[in-house]
Amino acid sequence: MHRITLKGLTQRVIARNVEGSEVASKQPDSRRHFRSWFGKQLRELCRNTALHGYSQIVREGYNVTERTVWLLAVLSSTIVAITLLAISWSWSVETPTVTVTESTNYPSWNLPFPAVTVCNMNKISASAALNRAQTMRRPANVSAAQLSDLFRLFLHVTGLGQTDPDRYRMLHDTMLENNLEIPQLMGEFAPPCGTLLERCLWKGTQWRCDNLFQVVNTTEGLCCSFNYYGLLKDNYPKKITVSVPREPRRVMASGFQTGLSILLQPSVEDYHSTDVAAYGFKLLIHGSYDYPDNDAEIKLILAGTESFVTLKPTATYATRDALGVEPTVRNCFDRSERVLTVLQRYSYVNCMVECRAATIHARCGCVPYHLPNNGSLRNCEVRDMECLMRLRDLYQAAVPTVNASVERLSERRIVPPCGCLPGCDKIQYPSEMVTSAMSRNYSYNALSFFKDIKLRNHSLVHIYFADLTATHFRMDIYQDSLGVLASFGGILGLFLGFSIITGFEMVYFFTIRLLFDACTRRSKRSG
Repeated sequence: MHRITLKGLTQRVIARNVEGSEVASKQPDSRRHFRSWFGKQLRELCRNTALHGYSQIVREGYNVTERTVWLLAVLSSTIVAITLLAISWSWSVETPTVTVTESTNYPSWNLPFPAVTVCNMNKISASAALNRAQTMRRPANVSAAQLSDLFRLFLHVTGLGQTDPDRYRMLHDTMLENNLEIPQLMGEFAPPCGTLLERCLWKGTQWRCDNLFQVVNTTEGLCCSFNYYGLLKDNYPKKITVSVPREPRRVMASGFQTGLSILLQPSVEDYHSTDVAAYGFKLLIHGSYDYPDNDAEIKLILAGTESFVTLKPTATYATRDALGVEPTVRNCFDRSERVLTVLQRYSYVNCMVECRAATIHARCGCVPYHLPNNGSLRNCEVRDMECLMRLRDLYQAAVPTVNASVERLSERRIVPPCGCLPGCDKIQYPSEMVTSAMSRNYSYNALSFFKDIKLRNHSLVHIYFADLTATHFRMDIYQDSLGVLASFGGILGLFLGFSIITGFEMVYFFTIRLLFDACTRRSKRSG
């Protein structure tokens, strides 16, 4: 066993203290050396950089006050520049896309003619309803006329009328006994297009109306539509299907002689149920692939009038850069980015109308006859009317599933229902209409068009482009990489005189210059 003497222990303690004092002395020396080196490099950078004001801070001959003034000026400019950079970046993030007017002289022949859907204000033919009621089995205390009157309850699916559970139950039991459904009867009761459309003129040439119009379902019920391509399968007669264009029709000129003219017969004596206190028609002007609903341009054509409807179309398209942004960021869908269940092509109108149908089906377990249905969902019956009437504020609102009369809406709170977003490419048809009483007593134009027709409550309507040019909008990204570089460079250059070279200077003085200094010191030592 080794003995540890007092002398040896003392020597060890003294040695350790010496070593600790040497390490402690080395640490302040290294810190002082780093501070000295950093200060030297910073002063050298300030003397030689092109950044505004930095050379004044270290200029010889200035007193402390002058240096402080220049230091404050540089700091203020730096803070302002950083603030503006943050604002510019937030604008780019919050507004990823922007829509600008590309041209007000875009040729209108590059745009398709709109779909024109004609709906009789009379939803049910009085004669057809009475004839069907007479052939149906009905309660002993209900006459055919009374049963015909009950058919008005079918219109409650559109939000008309007041809830009447007793009459709902009676009509439902009668239809169940006769094995009938609402879509079947509404198909019988809707005024046929053959009697609704008397004469048709397209681009100055007279056509058979059944070659131009097809029966389509709309939010107004069954109507007659021209140039509508939203269905997966059209409703034209089979013998003329091959002659129907594959794409929407276009016109190469403006003026009412080059558009669509229709002579309409309202059949006033056959009125049974309407939602407007007038005789005539509803004219829905909409995109060729959009479902005919209340989002369309709607014009009321009164009986015994001649109306001129001028169209001033506008078109919007998205650039490739804009389509490269996520749909939720640019707030729109391209046609190929979303597939619908019933309708052929995506549009905001189509998505919303399918959303309304889905909302009703989720709440009531059925889809009303006037909304799109791919055949896999149950059609609403009369017994479902109470549910439909109770929830009409939800599915009739602009934003389905939200009761606007109860909830206060704000832009930030609105979540797109059913994931619907506006279409990136869209065409709109703003219109104006002039109407006057129609009289052929002194008119000699279009004699062949009116040949063998005795005018009685007829309506004539002309739909046409008002001009050869249209307004064309472009949706593009707010700033691309080059725009961001130019914006940031402009702000930094204005306030600080910053450029790519000054950025290289800052890197050089604290990295590359350090290597050169080390090489210089090594060469001096070796020499």
